[in-house]
Amino acid sequence: MAQEPDSATARQNPPGAIGGPKEMAREMEIDNTPRARAYRLPIRVMDGWYDWKADFQNRTGIQFNINYNFAYTRASATIEEGAPDWAAAGILETSLGWTAFGTESGNTGTLFVKGVSRHSIGSDRTPMFLGFSTGYYGLPGTGFREYSYRVLELNWVQQLFDQRLAFVLGKIDMTNYFNFHGLIVPWRHFLGYGSSVSGTVNWGNAGWGTVVSVRPSEQFYVMGGIVDAEGDPYREGEFLSGGDHFFDGRLMKMVEVGWVPTFAERYFKKISVMYWDADEFEAVDGSTSAAGNGWAASAHWFFNETWAPYLRFASGSGGGYNTFYNSQVQAGVARVARNYDMLGLSASWAETNIPDAEDQYTAEVFYRLVLTQHFEITPNLQLIGNPTLNTDQDWMTYFSLRTRMTF
Repeated sequence: MAQEPDSATARQNPPGAIGGPKEMAREMEIDNTPRARAYRLPIRVMDGWYDWKADFQNRTGIQFNINYNFAYTRASATIEEGAPDWAAAGILETSLGWTAFGTESGNTGTLFVKGVSRHSIGSDRTPMFLGFSTGYYGLPGTGFREYSYRVLELNWVQQLFDQRLAFVLGKIDMTNYFNFHGLIVPWRHFLGYGSSVSGTVNWGNAGWGTVVSVRPSEQFYVMGGIVDAEGDPYREGEFLSGGDHFFDGRLMKMVEVGWVPTFAERYFKKISVMYWDADEFEAVDGSTSAAGNGWAASAHWFFNETWAPYLRFASGSGGGYNTFYNSQVQAGVARVARNYDMLGLSASWAETNIPDAEDQYTAEVFYRLVLTQHFEITPNLQLIGNPTLNTDQDWMTYFSLRTRMTF
């Protein structure tokens, strides 16, 4: 997929990988796999470290990765005069995967653990929620929020019958598996909500649940999952929580049917349709999240190892704690350039779930400048038409600067 700098090495399905480009198995594969040296700054000081990590994985079945992501976002207007128009946040992630058995047969059993700290920098606001105080009814900095250090994901992935059947059990993030396109990772690709997951879906936080994937043929797959409807409530200082509702039967349910040329190429080429249904639940802040349901269809394709367009149509009931829109259309494309750089451009239309509000439009452009194999910097611009929460403005902009370092 276009998010993978050297796509020739990305045609395999790594142990524990059954989802999309945001799941831990895939992210660790990208960050840990050596690439051909075509970077602006071919720094070799980290070579020994990555050689040792590869040798350690071969000997023990354990792989790990550390990365730090930073984003600064500034809005062109605010709702209240004198209110802050900017926010900054960082994300520190430590991921570990242990393939306990099945490496030779391909029927692997893998334990994944991800520890995460997300924190604001210099402000009491974060890029993820800056839209609510400035005007955009959406998330201009997806994922860049604040909560104390915690185990964000903890799950077992089992692959069986030559990877025709697989399941995930534990604390999981449903956005890793359902309705993804190849440019969905907000610390690598598009940053705004109008270009990533669908805003018509009542996505919960990572929580207790399970996902099952069945492949009746090499080209077709069926995936279903259930998870705590709210997921981790992000209570301060709570190291591990998968939510309060799973064992009460308050669930998010998803099922997806998709077509791919081969299963390993789902990062590159995929057409899918997903249906979701979420139960009503009482959120950690005391409010009630309404029940909701809907569908989303997505397609992405990688052409000539260079161009990566995607398209998504989605519609829902408009209810739910994390639902923004009744209907939405997203389209975008990225181009892989020299030195593994990437240029991305997207646009979306949304009918919001706020009564009598005008339709909201977004456009986003980014350029990912890859300086070394383990450091990149990405300027990003989002244009919002008819910002739902700031009716004094016909148009708003959000400029962001993002960096990523991997170790």
